[in-house]
Amino acid sequence: MTSYEIVLKNITFGSPERIALKYPTLGKGDMVRLFLQRPRACRKPGEEPDMTKKAVPIPGETDEWGIRWENSDSKSGLGLGQPVGFPIKDWEESYQSYVMPDPYEPGRFDGLEKALEAAGREEKWVQLNSQYCIFERLHFLRGFENTLVDLYTNEEELTELCDRLLDYQLGIVRQAAELGKGRIHSIDTSDDWGTQNALMINPAMWRKVFKPRYKILADEMHEHGIYMNFHSCGYITDIMEDLIEIGVDIVNIHQPNLLHLKEFGQRFAGRICFDVAVDIQETLPTGDKGKIEQEVKDLIRYWGTKEGGLIAAEYRFLDAIGATRESFEYAFQCFERYGDLNRKNAEKEKEMI
Repeated sequence: MTSYEIVLKNITFGSPERIALKYPTLGKGDMVRLFLQRPRACRKPGEEPDMTKKAVPIPGETDEWGIRWENSDSKSGLGLGQPVGFPIKDWEESYQSYVMPDPYEPGRFDGLEKALEAAGREEKWVQLNSQYCIFERLHFLRGFENTLVDLYTNEEELTELCDRLLDYQLGIVRQAAELGKGRIHSIDTSDDWGTQNALMINPAMWRKVFKPRYKILADEMHEHGIYMNFHSCGYITDIMEDLIEIGVDIVNIHQPNLLHLKEFGQRFAGRICFDVAVDIQETLPTGDKGKIEQEVKDLIRYWGTKEGGLIAAEYRFLDAIGATRESFEYAFQCFERYGDLNRKNAEKEKEMI
């Protein structure tokens, strides 16, 4: 099977020969990730677009959304930084005068054709990243505390802003479909919803405000033959049924142990594809190869099925979590070693005898 076929069959439960692998930092795996670029009008002199690299915010400067960023990890070029200036300070003057970025602003897809041709030659799966879906962008614009208060005190204004943010994402999807001509296979976006043990807001409020809008976005992707990958950190068990219901195809998770790995797999494995990393809190930072190896085995056993449903994902911000390159590479080696689904199924049957 080609890399493209491996990923597709894992997403659609089409009985691939192994789990899919996504470790672009090592130059290995089945997937090519592409990233939207800064519009031409927002680039520094000499800045060359490269869709295989994320255009991270420039520390100390204000981006096209009017958000100012600070980044303590600016030297590595990896960390996204922290928003520290919120342009929508109130719902009167600053909101009424706020100008939303145009998803069709020239330059966001500069370099796309070159990247797609390279991915096509390698027969790789292509995933486009359009980060900060709705909730994250909301609290970047309003501030986190203000956003939580707005849900209860300024719902009309907040949901109007949600719709504008949704329209931005829909514009990106439509361009991806038009320019990609079937060669962009999935789009990943993100809204972190979980704390260590619960959702950040009441699940009922989440279902009222955010779920319908995610459904519209998922439907738009599916209309163009594009699969939806949704990243959300933390404890998100309370909305997993909802994500499945609205048609999210792949959920990206970096903290599987928060979700009670075995029980979570018993409820959801085989119903949605997991794009999962070795736990970035409890496991990878320890450097304990025994723990890393056992967690990889457990993820494949409990979250994968013989029909597929598993993508082994990297987490590349190693300094931020206190992990080593050696541990990072060992996790990949374990996923590669134990990811043969036929062997996994045979081992399960042997245990039952």
